[in-house]
Amino acid sequence: MASVFSGRAGRLAGIWAADQAQNNYNQQQGTLAEGRDNSLAAINSGRASSLAALGQGYGAAVPEYQAAIDRFNPWAEAGRSALATYQNSLGQNGAEGNAAAIAQFQASPGYQYQLDQATDAVARKASALGALGSGNTMQAITDRASNLANQEYGGWQDRLNGLSNTGLQAAGQQANIQQGLGNLYAQQGRDQSNVYSDAAGKEAGIYTGYANSNAGALGNLGQTIIGAGTGALMAGQTAAQNRLNFGMGLANLGASLFGSAMGAKKVA
Repeated sequence: MASVFSGRAGRLAGIWAADQAQNNYNQQQGTLAEGRDNSLAAINSGRASSLAALGQGYGAAVPEYQAAIDRFNPWAEAGRSALATYQNSLGQNGAEGNAAAIAQFQASPGYQYQLDQATDAVARKASALGALGSGNTMQAITDRASNLANQEYGGWQDRLNGLSNTGLQAAGQQANIQQGLGNLYAQQGRDQSNVYSDAAGKEAGIYTGYANSNAGALGNLGQTIIGAGTGALMAGQTAAQNRLNFGMGLANLGASLFGSAMGAKKVA
């Protein structure tokens, strides 16, 4: 009975060991999954916070760039207008454009003031001579106005050209700031890409670690079950061998007793 019990106990012990290994594996899987999910949630939260901080920082910087660009607008606009008038004065836009430039020149305060001063001087001189209404006086006034226009027109063009160059410089500054704004957007894209790349790398590491841990736990479970099965098998084999030995012992004892009985009978 002890031998039979020993075999059954061994098998039961093997089954219990396998069950315990399976329970441990299930608990380990729950812990691994919980750790994985918590880590992924932390990565997602960190990624969202980083992207929000980047967006806030770049969002605050963009209006500053635009404000800097807008500060140059008065000079840039004045330069564009001066360039258009300068081109008209050179006849680049045809007779109509040239006439418009001359009209602007003649309407300019500086020219009108000097013209008034020059013609008044001629008129005063003619008045002093008693020839204010004569044809010579009127011709003198016309000549003075024409000469003044010839003298001042080139200077007026130079001033237009200078103002257009000032506008060009202002536009250049705007272009530089605009380029800086473009670089800012490009850097924002790179920073966001780095955030996503870093998060993806961390997530990949977590999944890799989870897979490796899972594979290790599964391997340990298999080894434990195999060991428990092997132990149960050996216990059964031992019990069978014990039963065999016990049977052989009984057979030998029976044969011995039978031989003793036969010997006693012959003596009698």
